[in-house]
Amino acid sequence: MENIRDDIKKAYTEAVESGNSTCDPHITNMTEKNYGETPSVQSFGCGDPVRAALLKEGERVLDLGSGAGFDLILASKKVGPSGHVYGLDMTEAMIEKARKNIAKLNITNVTVLQGYIEEMPLQNNSVDVLISNCVINLSPEKERVFAEAYRVLDDGGRFCVSDVVLMKKVPERVKSSAAAWSG
Repeated sequence: MENIRDDIKKAYTEAVESGNSTCDPHITNMTEKNYGETPSVQSFGCGDPVRAALLKEGERVLDLGSGAGFDLILASKKVGPSGHVYGLDMTEAMIEKARKNIAKLNITNVTVLQGYIEEMPLQNNSVDVLISNCVINLSPEKERVFAEAYRVLDDGGRFCVSDVVLMKKVPERVKSSAAAWSG
């Protein structure tokens, strides 16, 4: 699993440092169109979990694989000053970029954390809403991701995911391909 994580970290570090996104340009343009007015921040997702989650003022939100901070910024506006948004990412370059983007916009209700989505560094029942934008598909241990999501979500919490789903078994040669895991 560490080899897979290393390959993913490398691919996303290269993407954020180059200014590119890992998504198909058609998906990225469609996502930006769906978000409406967007900050000038790279997006590495494949959908719009912020809108779908119907975030409310005062909610506590966790964004899995928060990347350069695109969804963090949008979620922070939705939950307002009485709410809080946590971003979780395993890639140092993404965390650094997200913190710079958040600081540049003077956002004070966001905390960016480094860690793995299979080992969320938050207390039990600590968030009202969990969002993820095309990240769970990168985990080789999806059962652990969902167990952690259940653990950190408060009673009655919501989990809103935009991701890639395969409807048939993945061949072993694809499972062992670095490119298949990291885009």
